[in-house]
Amino acid sequence: MVFINKVIIFDWGGVILKEYPFHYCDQDAIKETMRKFNNNLTEKQAYQLYLDTLKDEDNNIISIFNDYEHKYKWFQRINNKGNLNTTYDEFVNEFINNYKKTDKYEEIVNYIYSLKNKATLVLFSDLIFGCFKALEKHINLEIFDYVFLSYQEGFTKTNIKAFINVESKLKVKPENILFIDNNQYNINNAKKCGWNTCLAYGYEIDKIKNSINDFLK
Repeated sequence: MVFINKVIIFDWGGVILKEYPFHYCDQDAIKETMRKFNNNLTEKQAYQLYLDTLKDEDNNIISIFNDYEHKYKWFQRINNKGNLNTTYDEFVNEFINNYKKTDKYEEIVNYIYSLKNKATLVLFSDLIFGCFKALEKHINLEIFDYVFLSYQEGFTKTNIKAFINVESKLKVKPENILFIDNNQYNINNAKKCGWNTCLAYGYEIDKIKNSINDFLK
C-alpha cells in the first residue's frame, strides 16, 4: 500500500552524515580545511574560526545564501580572521573535497531507499553550499520527492519560517508529516507546527524504524 498522503522528512547531518567525534565528520573536514592554509592553527582554533565567521555584519548566517557576493564575503571573513594564505577558489575546493571524505550511516541510507513508494520522502537540511557534493555522494537525491536545503530556501531550521515554508510547498496536513532530526531545537520548531517528530541519530536505526512504522499504521 502506498501512503501518498504521508510525508517522512529526513535531516542530513547526524541522521545520514555520521556524527562527530566517532568518525571523519563535518568538524574534521572544517578543521582540515582551515589548517591546510594556516598550519599554525590548533584544531580547536581552526574550528572556532569557522564558528566565528559563519555570520555577517547583519547577523545573517552563510547557510542561507548561494549568491557569489555572500559566499565571497564569507571567505573574506575567514581569510582575514584566520590569516589564511589562499584564494577563494582554492579554499572552496578544499572545503568541498574534505567534506566529500565524510562518511554516512549506511544502514539508514539503505532503509530510506526501502521506503520508496511507501510514503512521500523529503530531505530537509541546513548546510553550506560547499557541502552539497558530500550530500550527493552519501545518498542518491533522486530517492526524495522533495529536497529543501537552507541555502536554496533562504531559511535555516532555527527559524520556524523554514518549517512553514516546507509545509506550504508540500501541501499536506501537519499531522501527516513525520520529521526525523538529531537536533532538539529543530524538533521543537517542528512540534510547534504540529508535525510528528522523531529525535534520533542515524545509528539509532531501530528507534527511527519504530517511529516510521507507527506513523504509517
